[in-house]
Amino acid sequence: MRQLTKKESEAKKRVCLALDVPTVKDALDLVEELSDYVGMFKIGKQIHTAAGYEGLNIVKEIYDRGASVFLDLKYHDTPNTVYQASKAATVKGVYMFDVHIAGGKEMCKKAVQGAEDAAKEKGLKRPKVIGVTVLTSLDDADLREQGIGVDYETLVKTRTRLAKEWGLDGIVCPAKKAGNIEKEFGTGLIYVTPGIKWAGKSGTGQKQLYTPDKAVSDCSSSILVIGSAITKADAKKATAYDILQAMAKNL
Repeated sequence: MRQLTKKESEAKKRVCLALDVPTVKDALDLVEELSDYVGMFKIGKQIHTAAGYEGLNIVKEIYDRGASVFLDLKYHDTPNTVYQASKAATVKGVYMFDVHIAGGKEMCKKAVQGAEDAAKEKGLKRPKVIGVTVLTSLDDADLREQGIGVDYETLVKTRTRLAKEWGLDGIVCPAKKAGNIEKEFGTGLIYVTPGIKWAGKSGTGQKQLYTPDKAVSDCSSSILVIGSAITKADAKKATAYDILQAMAKNL
C-alpha cells in the first residue's frame, strides 16, 4: 500500500465503492483488494439478494474486515414496513441506509424512528438515514413520460427540501447536481453522489455523470459512490489511487 497523504486520507473517507457484483466472494475479494483506498462499501440489491441465497451475512463479513457499509436497498413501502426494515438495517457495520423520499413524509419519519429505536435497543450508534431524490438513470424526458410536471433539477431540489424538513440525514443525488444543492440547503446534510465516471468508465444506464475531482470541488459534504470506474478498470488499485489523488487536489 502507498502511504496516503493527509488530503488523500480525507478523500478516502469520501469514497464508497459499489459492490455491484454477482457473488459474496466477488464482493469480499474487492473489499480485501481495495480497502486501503476506499472508506466505505455499498451493498445494493444484487449482492444483498445473492448473499441471502448463499446464506451469508455480508454486512458482518465486511464489518469483520474493518470496513463500514452503505446499505443501498432504497426502502419504499408502507410506513410500518419501512419502520421494521429500518430496525433490521440497524446493525454493527451499517453506517447509513437509504429510503425513497417519494414514499412520503410518514414513511421517511418512520425510517428514522426505526433506526433510532433499534439503535437504543442494541446499544449502537444510529445509522444515517439518507433519502433518494431522483435516480441517476433518469432525465427530464423520463420524468415527462411518467407524467411528472417538473424537470429533473427541480424535483431533486424539492425532494431535498422535504428530506431536510422530515429529519433525514442526507440525500442521494447526482454528483453534478450536489454542489448547487449544497449551496441552497447547507452542509448539514450528507450528499451521497452516484454517477461517477473516470477514464471513460461509468455505470451502465447512468445519465447523470460527473468526475470525482469535480464532485469534491463542488460539494464539501459529499460521499462519492463509485462502481464501474474502479471495478471495471484493468488495474483496480492503481485506478482507485489515481482517483484519490485527483480528489485530494480539490479538497
